[in-house]
Amino acid sequence: MRGARLTGHMLYKGIQSFRLDRTRELCVMISISLPSALQGSALLVVLFLLARLLLRKPAAPLPPGPNPIPLLGNLTIPEPFHVPFKRWADEYGDVMLYRIMGLPILFVNTRKAAAELLEKRTASTGGRPHQVMCDDLCHLSPDPSRTNDLALHRQYRRLYNIVIGPRTAACAWPIQVRETRRAALEILESPSRRMEPIRRAIAAIVFELVYGMKIKSYSDPMVQMANEALQRFETIVKPGNWLVDMIPALQYLPKWLPGTDFLRLSKEYDALNISMRTLPYEQVKREMAKGTAKPCLTVTLMEEEEKYGEELIKWITISHYTGGAETSASALHTFFAAMVLYPSVQAKAQAELDTIIGREHPPTLEDRERLPYCTALVSEVLRWQPVAPVALPHCMLKDEIYEGYLLPKGTTIMANVWAMTRDERDFPDADEFQPERWLTEDGTLKEDVPGRTISLAFGFGRRICPGWHLAEANLFAGTVAILWSAVLSKPEGVKIEWVEGLGPQHPKDFKMEVRPRWDGAVEALRASLGE
Repeated sequence: MRGARLTGHMLYKGIQSFRLDRTRELCVMISISLPSALQGSALLVVLFLLARLLLRKPAAPLPPGPNPIPLLGNLTIPEPFHVPFKRWADEYGDVMLYRIMGLPILFVNTRKAAAELLEKRTASTGGRPHQVMCDDLCHLSPDPSRTNDLALHRQYRRLYNIVIGPRTAACAWPIQVRETRRAALEILESPSRRMEPIRRAIAAIVFELVYGMKIKSYSDPMVQMANEALQRFETIVKPGNWLVDMIPALQYLPKWLPGTDFLRLSKEYDALNISMRTLPYEQVKREMAKGTAKPCLTVTLMEEEEKYGEELIKWITISHYTGGAETSASALHTFFAAMVLYPSVQAKAQAELDTIIGREHPPTLEDRERLPYCTALVSEVLRWQPVAPVALPHCMLKDEIYEGYLLPKGTTIMANVWAMTRDERDFPDADEFQPERWLTEDGTLKEDVPGRTISLAFGFGRRICPGWHLAEANLFAGTVAILWSAVLSKPEGVKIEWVEGLGPQHPKDFKMEVRPRWDGAVEALRASLGE
């Protein structure tokens, strides 16, 4: 009885439950794969090992957290999660352990903890959590955003630098300026469809840089296929969505068995993902054979295909779109919401544009250093409603001790970016949209504001978004093109609500009015495009 009470107590406290979970999985797999004559002996061995794990004294206590259900902790992550996760961050401090159906997730709640754990200790925290549905059944483990192969990860990062690295990103500026100006023109001509031009522009920028393709419409079949794959990906990687992630042995069940729809869905997604990364690659390959291929990343890599291999080229090229298309669109959607909710901010930015740029021609990305208020506005868009409120998950690659707490190997880590951007110590009146927080009294940009150089929204450590230079330039180019040419407002009584989940955060569709800032603004935009 005493041993049973001790075991129950330790289970309730969650001591090394990740090891318990894996041992339970081993039990299930043994029961499926071994002949019945051996199952009894195998089970005794597993139970012995389990008892040793449970009775082993931990090196330190696990972090506290809101886990009301014994053993399980919680059934899911609450949605909307912003209010409870900010409250829990205030209650539990730097780190907290949150369980979903028994699986532990370490939430890093403060900039201090993120700097220490995700930046300084990135060798221990820079992994990605293994998910059976995503990595094994949908075969996404080689994806640049998911790979745990360190050598492959480094190779991907080197290849990203060809187009979107800090030394090469400026080469994309002419394309970004052209496509965001075209989007501004389309929005002025058809305000009710404002997000379609934005998404088309982002797709056009990436597909031209990566594949040399001109995307004329958001309904382009390749773009639509990539967008469908992105939507499915968000569902597949969401923690707690798939029982097979908690009981891996379920992946071996026959497909005809009731309750195994996840096997059919994984097969469908795998096929979609293969097509998504193969079709544009094959098109460039055909154009190279004809001698008509445009200079682009894919051509550069295919000229050294023996060095890289076909599959690696397919993965790295499509990831330029899948890694940032939806987040860039979401950030610009947030910009629209901010401008109609804070018209005085819009007016200040437009006054700066009139003073520095004038009305003869639209601003360019080269003008960014001359436009501190517009630059601060972009930084505030990324802080006010971060597009990735919990970033992409990391995984503990080895045990660590932080502030006296044990952070066990194998634990999923999520950065609570939402709480960090709401920390009143760094951002007073954090719920308000205030570009001035990024500026000194004389109107120049501050250098000591958290996220000034690299926004918290772009992640941390070795897993920081490799395309953040491109993404920030997209946002700036779109922001100044629209503010230079248009006045944004909302009808009286229109309320703005938000899509609140773990995926990209943005406003729900709302009615917005758009009009030219002056007679001739539309013609000036069109002339800048040579149209």
